[in-house]
Formats: sequence, structure tokens, C-alpha cells
Amino acid sequence: MRMTMRTIALAGALLPCACGSGSTVFDLCTFRLESTEDFTVCGILLDDLDQLTVGQAAQVAAAWAQGDVPVGFTLDIGVRNPNDGITGPLLDLVQVTDLPWDLYMDADEGSGFDTTWVASGEILDPVEVPGDSETVIVPIEVEFDGLTVLEELGPVAFIELMIAVGGVDGDIRDSEHLGRMVLETEPSIDTPFGTMEYPEPVWVGLDWDD
Repeated sequence: MRMTMRTIALAGALLPCACGSGSTVFDLCTFRLESTEDFTVCGILLDDLDQLTVGQAAQVAAAWAQGDVPVGFTLDIGVRNPNDGITGPLLDLVQVTDLPWDLYMDADEGSGFDTTWVASGEILDPVEVPGDSETVIVPIEVEFDGLTVLEELGPVAFIELMIAVGGVDGDIRDSEHLGRMVLETEPSIDTPFGTMEYPEPVWVGLDWDD
């Protein structure tokens, strides 16, 4: 009976949040960029490269001349459910049910971040996130035509950008590598007390943001 009454009381406190009204008494899941995998440009796998060979650079130039510069990779997104019961309610398990995203890349060689849109998508299946602050990896598949970014930067800077985010050092967590990408999303989280939606878009970068 004690557990039943505690559950009812907690549900009463949390239910207004699930409906999008009232004050939030537990923390929303947080997100950050983790890494890239299988990064290809014009069919060239960059994962273990720190520069392109002359022949590979010529391959990119030929694709540019034909008006089609395919880029594809897996972008790993880290998700945490901070509701571990230590400083607030315990939510043993929640699900990220929707994660529509827009991906931007830094097409500015100078300081600052030039958010050039490159791709959009959505996760295919819900992702379970336990309430123990464990980082759960959500892989999203990214494919886009790099022609716009290439024409903004020029071929040399374009190749340098692709190597920076997808090459051998691409997973380094700083503004020169993984930080040259940012993802915008509006997640939906399924909890035992209903579905929660974020009040505004979330910008996912190097740091944990909710």
C-alpha cells in the first residue's frame, strides 16, 4: 500500500508536466554529440585518414564537376536521463520516442559558427534511457549532397572540414573537430506518467544541454 500511495502521489506531481502545463519537478533528458563513424565523401572512407591522396582529391574534384558530392556517416548522439532519485524523483526508464533533427555544419573558416544546414531526419525506433545518468548512444544516419558546402568553402577548405569532422581526429571533442557540427531537435520523451515534449528546440553540441 505504501508503494501504491507513493506512486499515486508522484504521478499527481508529474502528470501536469506530461500534458505540457504546470511546473517541471524532474529534469528532462540531456543530449550531446559523441562521435562519428563510417564517414565517407564520394565513397572515400575518412575514418583513418588525416589527409587525402592526390588521387582521392581528384575523385572529389571530379564529383564536384558532375554536380554531385555524396557525404554519408553515422552520427552518435549521447542521451542521459538524470532522474536517478538522488536529488529528485526516480524515473527508472524513459523512452525517446521522437527525435526529429536538422544537422548543420560550420562552413566558415574564420571564428564563430556558420550554421549551414546539410541534412534532416528522424530516429526509426524508440530508445530506452535508464534513470541512472548512463549515457545511451543513439546513432543517426546522415546522408547529404556536399555540393553546397563545397561551393561555399572551395575544394581545399571543404576537404579540410570533412577530414576535421570525419577523419582520424574527427571525434576529438573540441571546436576544431566534432564541434564543427551542431544538431537541432525537438524530442518527445515517453515517461510512466505521459509523453513530454520540450518547450523549445534543443541545440545539441559538445556539451550536455536539455
